[in-house]
Amino acid sequence: MALPATDRLVKANRGGTTILHVRHSTAQLVSAIFPEAEVVSSARGENPLRTLWRLRRFGPPADIGLTMRNAGRAKVLLRLVSRWSAGTASQGGRSFLSWVYQPEFARHQIHDADAALNCLGLEGADEGWRGEIPESLAGLGRQTLRDAGVGPNTFPIGLAPGVAWGGSAKRWPEEHFGRLAGLLKAEGFDPVVVIGPGEADIAQSLIRASGIDLPVVAEDLDAAGLGAVLSGLSALVGNDSGPAHLASALGVMTVALFGPTDDRRTAPFAPAGIVLRRQLDCAPCGRSTCPLVHQACLRELAPSDVYDAVAEQFKKDLDAYSTSSEDFAGTYA
Repeated sequence: MALPATDRLVKANRGGTTILHVRHSTAQLVSAIFPEAEVVSSARGENPLRTLWRLRRFGPPADIGLTMRNAGRAKVLLRLVSRWSAGTASQGGRSFLSWVYQPEFARHQIHDADAALNCLGLEGADEGWRGEIPESLAGLGRQTLRDAGVGPNTFPIGLAPGVAWGGSAKRWPEEHFGRLAGLLKAEGFDPVVVIGPGEADIAQSLIRASGIDLPVVAEDLDAAGLGAVLSGLSALVGNDSGPAHLASALGVMTVALFGPTDDRRTAPFAPAGIVLRRQLDCAPCGRSTCPLVHQACLRELAPSDVYDAVAEQFKKDLDAYSTSSEDFAGTYA
């Protein structure tokens, strides 16, 4: 969610040194998207003195420091490595930072740092922003798909049934994903199961429900590898989770399935992101497990409706491509 705001900062500081501090798991991806920046990474729970040493090795304190995390430790570190610092007011912000702000929680989460950007004389985050990864990384993603059995002249549709954060209430049932895989396969698409660490059982449950021997990818990949695989897909269908947000940020057509979470805050970026949800009185509840047990907000979202959304978007894309090709041919003639 912080990528569009980060893009504003990196572009505004061309000619200067921009240091981005991220987790180890995302360092290669961030470096690929922002090659002009210096990327410093640390592990979750790492001794803050080690992180401080990594950040200070670039020389004197930075002129400007901005944290887009709400954690107090990040704010203490920022104060120690920058002359002027900004971040949210909570979690020690008022005590440690030079300037604080409150996110506008009625807006999408990509705009949470807009107040800080505006304070620096910059426009807010661009909702139309799309990240690009280098061809070398995209090529590795295509190779990963080929190694899994996905041909080069196909329409691979990723199915991401897992959820790293937020609990079981955010998961569309695996049997629904399986039925969707069957519908996609019957109509000439190539469904591919996209999972993260520890989600092999979820993938197998989906495959059993589909009755098809589906390829499974990405379980052992970091964020850069995942981004590479996603960039090779024609579309992705997933829960309100990291793969869906990353796919949309990379410009991949994404159908995100929402239940207990608020799509007004965390929907994948439009126009590549499409949100499907059931409009129920109890949703969005924001709970990690369904307090009513039935999980109707996702269980009542039919696989046929999800398939129709994918097919309709493909039709629009093909129509647009056909129109643009005819315009080009007419101009050339």
